[in-house]
Amino acid sequence: MVQKSDNVERAHLLVEMAKLAEQLEETGKALSLYDDALSQFGEDSVDPFLAEVLRWKGTVHRERGETEAAFRCYTKSLEKARLIGSDRAQASALNCLGTVMACDAQPMSWVLNNLGILHIKIRNFGEARDYLERGLAIAVNRSDTVVENVIKLNLAEVWLGLGSLETADECCDEALDQAQKRGDHLTAAGALKIRAAIERQRGALDKSIATLRIAIYEAEEAEDRLLQAEMLRELGEISRAVGNAGAARSAWREAVDSYQTIGANQEVAEVQAKLGLLPS
Repeated sequence: MVQKSDNVERAHLLVEMAKLAEQLEETGKALSLYDDALSQFGEDSVDPFLAEVLRWKGTVHRERGETEAAFRCYTKSLEKARLIGSDRAQASALNCLGTVMACDAQPMSWVLNNLGILHIKIRNFGEARDYLERGLAIAVNRSDTVVENVIKLNLAEVWLGLGSLETADECCDEALDQAQKRGDHLTAAGALKIRAAIERQRGALDKSIATLRIAIYEAEEAEDRLLQAEMLRELGEISRAVGNAGAARSAWREAVDSYQTIGANQEVAEVQAKLGLLPS
């Protein structure tokens, strides 16, 4: 497999143009230029400049009031900074994420949940578990079943990351049961996504594919195109792993459509690159 090489020099030029557009308050143009800059990096790039470009793009989204898009960019910046091994870049991304989370007044259980999510993103599962368990205790004490449900789901992901599949399965079952009782399609989809990951780690790939299909349906019911796209992307990966190139192609094409709907241009480019590597 030939990996795309980074064109960092062109990325720097595009970023300079994006910053000029920001100064002229042409934020839409700036975002487009940042997307062009990001497209100069390969999917597996660990160039330090990539984390910075993602962070700057996130700040434009934040200033436009697009909190969810800003959170997504900052989280990706944090993930790249972790892979690069840059403490400075990780601190900058966490700082930006903290700014986004401070935009809304939230109960402490929810803040602790969000801090847990950030540590999951950088695979710091021990810290994530501490934050989530503190948040869970507060949610239970307040009888806040919605936050309790979400935190249990995130704890399932933590236990999965720690390799404790049985405990992850138990948390996942509890989260799924609570979500289904409330008719919460979004949390149910998230629980099924984690269950599919557990099944994949156990080597039950066909079972994982079946679970992901149900999860994708739940995400459609919740009208969450990002989660739907992520799971379609995962479905393509597993389908390719079992030798079903046709199913992988179909899933990835649907993922591209979903990513395009929400303007996730970097993810579109990444999945299109995968499609290009499938046998015709």
